[in-house]
Amino acid sequence: QDMEELVNVKDAVLSCATTEGKDGWQYLFPVKNATLRSRLALRCLDKWPLDACLEILAYCISDLGVTDELKASLQSRKKELQVYQKILNVQTEPLWNDWQDLKKACTDDPQAVMNIILKAKDYELCEEWGHLYPVPREDLINLHREHLLHLLEVGDMEKALQLLQRIEDPGICLAISEQSLDQHPNLAASHFLADYLTAHFYANLTTARRNEIQALYMGSKVLLTLPELSRVNYFHLSSRPLLMLEQLLMNMKVDWVAVAVQTLHQLLAGQEIGFTVEDIDNLLSKYAEKALNFPFALKEKRSGMSTLGILKIIFYAISLFDIDILGLRDRSLPQNLFPQEFVPPEKPPPKQQWIPDDTETICMVCKTERFTMFNRRHHCRRCGRLVCSSCSTKKMAVEACRENLSRVCDQCYSYYNRE
Repeated sequence: QDMEELVNVKDAVLSCATTEGKDGWQYLFPVKNATLRSRLALRCLDKWPLDACLEILAYCISDLGVTDELKASLQSRKKELQVYQKILNVQTEPLWNDWQDLKKACTDDPQAVMNIILKAKDYELCEEWGHLYPVPREDLINLHREHLLHLLEVGDMEKALQLLQRIEDPGICLAISEQSLDQHPNLAASHFLADYLTAHFYANLTTARRNEIQALYMGSKVLLTLPELSRVNYFHLSSRPLLMLEQLLMNMKVDWVAVAVQTLHQLLAGQEIGFTVEDIDNLLSKYAEKALNFPFALKEKRSGMSTLGILKIIFYAISLFDIDILGLRDRSLPQNLFPQEFVPPEKPPPKQQWIPDDTETICMVCKTERFTMFNRRHHCRRCGRLVCSSCSTKKMAVEACRENLSRVCDQCYSYYNRE
């Protein structure tokens, strides 16, 4: 009993020493009573340096004699101090002398504190700090939006989704998702946001906004079907799929258009977003009419023709008749679009039966290269057609020709040199 009283007296003396000055924390370790030690720590933290506070809190928390309620209070203060420690570490110029000054600034000028964290782009720290102090709604939206855009920019979609799931207020979640989408982030980010908004806030959106977001979702889906290096050329049209499709038509990207149309047909099934499958078909019909230069009534003359069939008509007409839609030709027509094998004449035509120079302006093999002063015509000695240099790179023996090996077009060479 005397020993117990002595311990109590010793704890009382140490407690008095603990409350005195910045070094008082050192006297807290020898205190035997775990509850007394923990309560003293919580009461005197504001007097001590940050590192000392974190050390004594960890010591108190590790004591098995501390009640659960008291331990929760200790852990809460430790978490708060760890946030202050992180903020002090990210500041480029020392604005606060110690954590006590920082704590005061969090109450007096929270915007300045938040700006320091945002400048360091430590968005997770900003979120932690936001749990300690009441942040105005608009500031909270800005904070979460910047964090979300950062995660999407670095391609961490999993963390972006986790961030959205942590936000308890659905109104804030909707606001930051829409604002982030309006910032026109990269393709993958736009697709993620459009998909998220459609899946979680469909009923909260106006019809116009819903159509806009769904159009962006479909446009991003179409973009993802294009070759990666070419997506940047059409990214500005991602929210306008029909216009993107028209641009592809103008650029004669027939293989891309076929995939884009198929993708849009699948996505439009049962959807109402401001345009329909019929609008797509009308667009194709319009370009078929322009390309073929005669009325092409879709409903009357199409007779069940597939979309790809219409596209083939369009680009076959362009390649055959050298039609330049709206003057915006991009000469990248796939050479294997109509892979019907060329069959040379049974016998090589005599020179007087070769195709005359003045009858053709483009290569009769690739149908893309235009003949100019610098891009000369060449006659294939085997079929007599006019071809460009790129399509007549081979030589072979030709009947009735004086040369041992005569210049021929690649199609004739391939025909006679099949394995």
